[in-house]
Amino acid sequence: MFGAFRLLAAQRRLERDGAPVPIGGKAFDILNALVERAGEVVGKAELLQRVWPNSIADDGSLRFHITVLRKMLGEGRFIATVAGRGYCFVAPVSRHRCEQPVETRPKSAHSTARRPRPLVGRGEVLRTLRDQLLEHRFVTIVGPGGVGKTSVALSLAHDLASHFDSDVCFFDVGCVFEPELFVGALASALGIPAQPAEASPGVVPFLRARRMLLVLDGCEPAVDVAAALAETVVQVAPQVHLLATSREALRADGEYVHRLFPLGYPAADTGQSAAEALEFAAVQLFVDRAAASQHGFMLTDADAPLVSTICRKLDGLALAIELAAGRVEVYGVAEVARQLESQFALMWRGRRTAVARHQTLSATLGWSHQLLSEPEQVVFRRLSVFSGAFTLKMATAVVQDEIVSQEEVTDLLGGLVSKSLVQFEMDGSRGAYRLLDMTRSYGLEKLAEAKEVRRIADRHARLIRHWLESDGIDQDVSRDRAPVDLLGDVRAALEWSLSSEGDGRVAAALAASSAPIWLQSGLLTECRFWMTRVLDSIAPEALEGHQRLAMQAALASALMFTQGFSDRSLKSWSSTLTTARSVANAEQQLISLVVLWAHRIRSPDYSEALSLARQVDELAALSSDTEMRAMADWMVGITRHHLGELQTAKPYLERALAGDTLQARQVMMTRFGYDRRIPTMGVLGNLLWLQGRPDQALRLGAIAVAEAKRAPYAVPICEALTWQALNLHFCGGDSAVIEMLLDEAITHARSHFIESYQGLGLAIKGLNAAARGDIASAALVGQGLEQLSRGNYEVFHPLFQTECARLKVQAGARLRDDEVDGLLQFEGSAEHWATAEVRRNLGEVLLHQGHPDRANRLFAGAIDLAERQGAVAWGLRASLSLARGSG
Repeated sequence: MFGAFRLLAAQRRLERDGAPVPIGGKAFDILNALVERAGEVVGKAELLQRVWPNSIADDGSLRFHITVLRKMLGEGRFIATVAGRGYCFVAPVSRHRCEQPVETRPKSAHSTARRPRPLVGRGEVLRTLRDQLLEHRFVTIVGPGGVGKTSVALSLAHDLASHFDSDVCFFDVGCVFEPELFVGALASALGIPAQPAEASPGVVPFLRARRMLLVLDGCEPAVDVAAALAETVVQVAPQVHLLATSREALRADGEYVHRLFPLGYPAADTGQSAAEALEFAAVQLFVDRAAASQHGFMLTDADAPLVSTICRKLDGLALAIELAAGRVEVYGVAEVARQLESQFALMWRGRRTAVARHQTLSATLGWSHQLLSEPEQVVFRRLSVFSGAFTLKMATAVVQDEIVSQEEVTDLLGGLVSKSLVQFEMDGSRGAYRLLDMTRSYGLEKLAEAKEVRRIADRHARLIRHWLESDGIDQDVSRDRAPVDLLGDVRAALEWSLSSEGDGRVAAALAASSAPIWLQSGLLTECRFWMTRVLDSIAPEALEGHQRLAMQAALASALMFTQGFSDRSLKSWSSTLTTARSVANAEQQLISLVVLWAHRIRSPDYSEALSLARQVDELAALSSDTEMRAMADWMVGITRHHLGELQTAKPYLERALAGDTLQARQVMMTRFGYDRRIPTMGVLGNLLWLQGRPDQALRLGAIAVAEAKRAPYAVPICEALTWQALNLHFCGGDSAVIEMLLDEAITHARSHFIESYQGLGLAIKGLNAAARGDIASAALVGQGLEQLSRGNYEVFHPLFQTECARLKVQAGARLRDDEVDGLLQFEGSAEHWATAEVRRNLGEVLLHQGHPDRANRLFAGAIDLAERQGAVAWGLRASLSLARGSG
């Protein structure tokens, strides 16, 4: 029974106050189907299949019969339309006349919905929730749309069914779009026999004496009514346990809130192999669901980085990951990853049997959006312009105007956080807000629909420019956000400012002020991209001198670190020096000279490098500038070491370490993300080893590695690791330790696209392999040196090539005559720090090739040179070789 009506399914009869009501067969079937599942949404497809199983019918036929039923029963009282889903019978239903008090019913009319597939990565959550629900009785699972609240609640309800003797009712609040219909629909779901004239179906009296689990899923549409009911149930029904899910807390007395967080996913630099990626629950879920839709799917090392990116882009949201995994069968992993860059991903469809709000990401987000007030919708869509985390101050600057005041922004932002549309995160003592990626994509759609993109994007770009230019000046700003945290918004602001609707002047200011941040963050390739794009997009005369200088210097530095000291890099630095002179920027002129010196060091052209270093040394002698003095000591010390003038080099290097303060080094660190202290320790460590002090050398190298790892800069880490590995190799250190250092250096260099240190790492790796007898892997030496040559970095070529050849012949290999002739080109090369060892290596090759006399002359020459240079280590090696050759 419902209201004044009685439905007799067996007799296919409908009565009103005992009198028959004329009703057509199709209308009766529809009514019967809806009443059978009162309180639940019945999908259109299901109704069409049930009522017209063997014929073609469409939505029009269904709508016609629904209209007939509504007129017959009373408009709006019994059948509710659930947009995009189907229809729901919302009136209280009595299944049969019952003389017994309602409290004696053994269980609710509707048990829990079908158990979802086994949850991935939620085992600990389910255990915690079970304990919380049994202890506190009233728990609300709160989290953003798509995080998996419904699945967790369903799984928990099934797990606890035996605890409540299967008296479990799962009620989808989402089927009730009018709060005043909530209690009636819940009564129907519970199977409460209500009298037709009753204004209230008596849910609370029904529950008072029961021992059961009541699950209220998706409470957002009727949160106030759900909260009021929950408070009452907790107070008067002590045997009822209440589990709610909502995107915001019910804020009811007795409520225990459990925040459900997204699944763990790989960070940007992890998940690069299948084994590594599968350590994360988000990847496990993706693989599980992809395998379910595509039989035999397995995660490979090739796909692992893409899947890790997909899970990261989807912020670990279970629904989003399931939808993405379901597309793999049709598109493949690479295409799914590409589609995530567009709005198309919002429309991916999921299971047909899922409720409508769970069938697409757009539907999930639309469900939350339609429940917002109009001012909340304004704030939400405007905040979507932020691509990264933002502060309250930043939000206010972008959002407030004549429509929304500053005070309202604060209040409305708090409301969006409570509704899980905006995330609030604490980082130490600082708090920041952000939108999940898919939420932001949806918000950008709404921003476009409101025709606010141009105004808000322009406001955002100017804000980011101000934030960058104020850093270090406005201390409040500095405390709010670290500059590196702004890079996501810098990208968005640059993209907008370079568009046809943007402002090129803002783009230039953004590029110039962000240049050092890209370098400090090790994002060298991206630095090249943005600096090149802005310089190519804006006429030179439209750029201010300091802006052009900042961009050219950053571009030159990025080219140097990623491509090595190529002709392009040299040209770029020459242009930077010219610009620095044109704007009378002495500091940048000095830095440009230093980099040009570095070009000559690596070429190598030590005489020209020494000339440049002396110029700076002379300038430093005439100046009280401590930074210039430290720079000169560094340059002269490195150059003297490379020339093999060890005794002369040592005091310069030691003075550079002792007196080169953090403040003095700050300019290069801030501008280029480069700390000269690290290579100074590496080179001094090598010098100490050459002088016969291996323990001191390795201790200093270990300090350099530790310091480099504590700093946020990419290049110094590579320098520290490779110098330490090289010095360990010369010392005959543990091969496994050397391998570990080199693997870390190569991985780091690759992730930051620093080709020269990839090459150096590979070359030393090949030498290390050859030293332990793995001659096949010695081919890595050639690969590494080839990469170094592309960057005009040939300091190590003579040493590494001859060292590799020596190790090969000592392992029993015999070189061809042309290979030997190619190596002998190094015999007469200019003297440098490794010349003595190069000659010894050549002597060993000749000795094994059957030329003892010539070999011994090379050994003797190496000993003489090592003595003149003070290179004790090289001299000892050459003496041992001479002894073997003479014996």
